[in-house]
Amino acid sequence: MVFNEQELRKIIQAPISIDMKIDLIEQLHHQDVQKTVSEKQQSIIEVIEKVLSAERMKGNTILDSIEHVDQFLPDALALAKKKELTIPCLQRTFKIGYNRANRLLTQCEQVISEVGD
Repeated sequence: MVFNEQELRKIIQAPISIDMKIDLIEQLHHQDVQKTVSEKQQSIIEVIEKVLSAERMKGNTILDSIEHVDQFLPDALALAKKKELTIPCLQRTFKIGYNRANRLLTQCEQVISEVGD
């Protein structure tokens, strides 16, 4: 059963069993985590779009290979903040082939270098 945040907070304050309260608190925490993750992904996508539009306005061909942005690019960029990206790491994490992992790594490097400038 899924409750909205306001309902969950009312239920947690109600006289119910500890186990039920723990389950409800975990559900609240999960909702907060999901909201944070979606906000982070949205901000990464906005940065990618900003970089791509700036490059297109400059007439740069550096990012022409990113015409088709990989769906894993936001996740890969988030992963790059935690550790160094390698092709085998991307293959294992996203369960993709070598060629796609190589393209994804190239896209990540291009976005990171452009944001760093």
